[in-house]
Amino acid sequence: MKTLKFKCELLSDVILNQKAATEGPNKTLDFIPGSCFLGIVASKYAELGNEKAMEIFHSGKVRFGDAHPSNGEVRGLKIPASLYYPKLSKVTDGEVYVHHLVPNLESDEMKKKQLKQCRSGFYTFTINEAKEVKTDTNFAIKSAYDREKRRSKDEQMYGYESLQKGLLLYFEVQVDNDDLAAEIKSALEGKRRVGRSRTAQYGLVEISVCNFSEIESGNAENNLVTVYADGRLIFLDDYGQPTFQPSAQALGLPEKAEILWCKSQIRTFQYAPWNYQRQCFDTDRCGIEKGSVFVVDVSDCNNLDLKSQYIGSYNNEGFGKVIYNPEFLKAGDDGKVAFSIINEREKPTTGEKSLSDTTLLQYIGKQKSKENSDNDIYKKVNKWVSANYLKFRKEKFASQWGAIRGIAMATKDDNKIKGNVITYISHGVKSSDWDGSRKNKLEEFMNGCNDKNIREALVNLASEMAKKCRKEDDK
Repeated sequence: MKTLKFKCELLSDVILNQKAATEGPNKTLDFIPGSCFLGIVASKYAELGNEKAMEIFHSGKVRFGDAHPSNGEVRGLKIPASLYYPKLSKVTDGEVYVHHLVPNLESDEMKKKQLKQCRSGFYTFTINEAKEVKTDTNFAIKSAYDREKRRSKDEQMYGYESLQKGLLLYFEVQVDNDDLAAEIKSALEGKRRVGRSRTAQYGLVEISVCNFSEIESGNAENNLVTVYADGRLIFLDDYGQPTFQPSAQALGLPEKAEILWCKSQIRTFQYAPWNYQRQCFDTDRCGIEKGSVFVVDVSDCNNLDLKSQYIGSYNNEGFGKVIYNPEFLKAGDDGKVAFSIINEREKPTTGEKSLSDTTLLQYIGKQKSKENSDNDIYKKVNKWVSANYLKFRKEKFASQWGAIRGIAMATKDDNKIKGNVITYISHGVKSSDWDGSRKNKLEEFMNGCNDKNIREALVNLASEMAKKCRKEDDK
């Protein structure tokens, strides 16, 4: 068997809807399913020939893995559903528990913590830390196009959520027949398109060969095997119907093994895949979601040699990959994980966080600073008005102060407010009214203001002087 490893870089936003529904909110997947890469190779069907095509697509000897968001040289994994952290705290606070390894979940101490399940996000796991991989998304509103009227269709608005371009993802393709590796590699490498709206601005990716690291399976401890779902799992019962309760054999373990459902953490999914060739939906896929964890008792089993493998159905599309006893699902005697979890979205801090760093106190500080600035302006304006308003008596100045206020509010650049006001009082039919001390006093007031508060100061001064001048005119 040969394993081909690839890197997939998003050159544009990519739309991969979680559901096929066209109405209601529809979110994008945070990974690229292996079926997308199978489809890329299938587009070269004519070049492969019938014999090779049958072996690649229908024999189960080729398995196209899911592409996971990653960073560095380690492939990312969905955060395990067995990881829990206390309510009202963060997963990065350093208190994360492996659910089935906590000695007593019914103790008063654990009840007070009100443990909350980790459910979203991809992380790269190393011995000492788990680092979150950013999977940013965009949202765009679109409209259907009316070809006859050459405009947007009425009442045909819809939204697209997409993975943001620039994201790096790693995936693998397992090939049992080494002779097929060259054709598959040639078909995948280069710029390709995946997802929806490929004929528009979405879906462009670049696929290249890349040697990355992956988490390997470990040995059983305390007669327990943890089966981590690297990929989505689909199991069928004896009647060909989907089931959420697979047997131990279906998980790749001996028949004597027993699944401990009370300690397992299972999440499920359901969707209807769209068949482009037939232009219709296929049968619903019902299965177990990535990140789910089965806990299996293997005390009656001997000589277990467990390695990562594909189990269940639809392995050629990336379903079924599992990892046995991964290191990140091991914990101490108290159930706490040994590694620290890092969230890149949070601002890194050094040392103890001070009270001034909290959002509430930052807001209060800004409001206090603004209040002090406003008080200074009011004092300055009141002082100028008391000393100079008599110079504007017995003449029609109310409208001119109103014009000055309008100039201060309409000028976008604070640096130009003073110049625009000087131009107004120095030219025009009313320029003679500002000769002498009136103009000098106003210039002196503006010179005492800085670029940050000149607008507010001048607006307040003009408003106050307009009131004074109206009172004098009424007399």
